[in-house]
Amino acid sequence: MAYEDLTLEIQNSVAIVTLNRPEKMNAMGPRLVHELLGVLESTRHDDGVKAMVITGVGRGFCAGADVSGGSEARRLSAELDEASGYRRHREAPIGHYGVLFSTLNDYPKPIVAAVNGAAAGAGMSLALACDIRLASTNARFISAFVHRAIVPDTGSTFYLPQMLGKGRALELMYTGEPLNASDAERYGLVNRVLDPESLVEESIALAEKIARGPSLAIELTKRLVNNQAPSFDMQVEREAWGLGITGDSEDRQEGIDSFLEKRPAEFRGR
Repeated sequence: MAYEDLTLEIQNSVAIVTLNRPEKMNAMGPRLVHELLGVLESTRHDDGVKAMVITGVGRGFCAGADVSGGSEARRLSAELDEASGYRRHREAPIGHYGVLFSTLNDYPKPIVAAVNGAAAGAGMSLALACDIRLASTNARFISAFVHRAIVPDTGSTFYLPQMLGKGRALELMYTGEPLNASDAERYGLVNRVLDPESLVEESIALAEKIARGPSLAIELTKRLVNNQAPSFDMQVEREAWGLGITGDSEDRQEGIDSFLEKRPAEFRGR
């Protein structure tokens, strides 16, 4: 598939997705929303892809929803919705944005966000929906919804309180003040802050390291963490379910054999 508003490269079992609207700080117009959704859906069941990196071109990671398109953007949005499943996009909360962020939330493979610049509004939600966030020293996280006199959407009210706690999350959402990279790291919103020159390289290296692991076990780990049971005992039962699946896998035997033979494991995701 040819893409206009993003680029996709697959190397060493990692899908590298680069938002490519630098003139708009990679704001999400309808085409970018649909193309990103297409990448998620096409790689979801591709056994050759075991992890993903999402980053942006230029000064911004993603400036949120692009509201500058007017009638032309509305026409394109309706056209793309029709082409990719009219009812699905019409019935979802907040239309194709709801479809995209629901798909992100349910994506089974690890995603690393390489946050190269400003992540605002839905762009911040995009970073929060990823499993791991590495940030450039230039990164900023902005809950910009309040500046447009709307409530936060695209899952911000779900992710932010979990990651920051209720008080800090509400302060960001009430004020719309930017959170810089060092404070984001201190609060636990990002895993590491890196120099801009090394951000993407180190993000890809991390994703490749994950991709070399036992992907079946890793994907089930993500499912267990993202779908917490309401009690400890129920969560342990869910872990037992995961152990039942991975315990019979080829990778499980490879893990044992490589340990006994004192060599690096070569996992196949089977």
